[in-house]
Amino acid sequence: MSGFTKISTTIVAVFISCFLVFSALVYFHIRDNIEEEMTGALSQVREMVKRNVSVSDIEAIVAPSPHLSARYFTGRIQPYQTLGVSQNGSGPIAPVIIPIQENQYLIVTPYEVAELTQNLTFFALVAGLFFATFVLLLITLKVAVKQRLVPLNQLADALSQLSEGRATQALPYSDIPEMNKVVRQFQHLQQALGAKEKQLIKIDKQLALLQEQERNYLARELHDNVGQLLTTIKAHAYILVNARERTVIEKSAQKVQVMSHQISDAVRKLTVHLHPLVLDKVSLQGSLEGLVYEQEIAHPDTRWEVSINLKNYKEDNERDIHLYRFAQEAINNVVKHANATKVSIQIYGDGHGVSLVVKDNGRGLGDHVVENIGMSSMRSRARCIGADCTVTSPSEGGVTVSLALVLNTGTPAFDADVA
Repeated sequence: MSGFTKISTTIVAVFISCFLVFSALVYFHIRDNIEEEMTGALSQVREMVKRNVSVSDIEAIVAPSPHLSARYFTGRIQPYQTLGVSQNGSGPIAPVIIPIQENQYLIVTPYEVAELTQNLTFFALVAGLFFATFVLLLITLKVAVKQRLVPLNQLADALSQLSEGRATQALPYSDIPEMNKVVRQFQHLQQALGAKEKQLIKIDKQLALLQEQERNYLARELHDNVGQLLTTIKAHAYILVNARERTVIEKSAQKVQVMSHQISDAVRKLTVHLHPLVLDKVSLQGSLEGLVYEQEIAHPDTRWEVSINLKNYKEDNERDIHLYRFAQEAINNVVKHANATKVSIQIYGDGHGVSLVVKDNGRGLGDHVVENIGMSSMRSRARCIGADCTVTSPSEGGVTVSLALVLNTGTPAFDADVA
């Protein structure tokens, strides 16, 4: 059932109920008025009888009256021959019996049919006109509502096209202010989605380029380092198998041992690059402290203010990887791009949430935030764990990167690949 059908059904039901009550009240009011008029007319007839007005004059007065009926009666009047009126023959609307001569009477009785029919006929005409007007009003309302719903239907079609990724046509403006407000909000939403789509396409290109660079890096490391070492080990293994002199064998064995350590270090370096293995061995706090310590050693000229307190934080492996990578990316951005002399790292976590702030006094971001692949990665990781990420550049200089995560047991985790 459509909205208009529900509204119109409710209006009709209320109207019919009110009309029935009104009709009953009008009917009883008409009956009361007619009864009062009949009572008054009979009282006048009784008054004329008391004043000895002639029967012919009384008949002449009663004949045109719509409330009274006069008829002659010849014979003896029995107690129940009162023309269907009350048996006792008394009361304000009891018939008036006027004797003419012996066994001949003029009986004046109340007559309500004519006027009641006239009043009810008039009321029926008025009710019919009102019903016709009401039906026309409903039809007009339906047509008006249908016309008013055209922009809403166009908006629904546009939303359907937008959800399917198809281009939408410009929506016409309506003379309804509220509808125009909705149309403007839709246009803003469409523009925002278009901007987000362009941004996602840009990020996808950057991710594809980064993925290719990562593969090139891994291929280069494996080929230039591990591959060459394995080739050399293979050559020395051949010497070990075929050599007869002890000094040659010992020298080759030493080189194999050294190169085996080099291969082990290279593989460990690649593994750490792909996945923070430190999280598998120590807590998140220990991992972050180690991460910061490495940067402190590598950049002794920078003043580091570090406060990490995660003693009451309940660890979660998937979430911890995102937090670690977020902090790692934020610190790497400072080291690579900020040219800062002071870095503040404040990390606090407990059973209610995690707060992570990395602030520097470097050159800042300028007039706007540059959405590079690093910042996109941080925002993406924040979304994966349901956290809020903000990147600001204060007027005094530098950049402040903040992550705020609220923890509660009912929050579902987001499915995402983590590394």
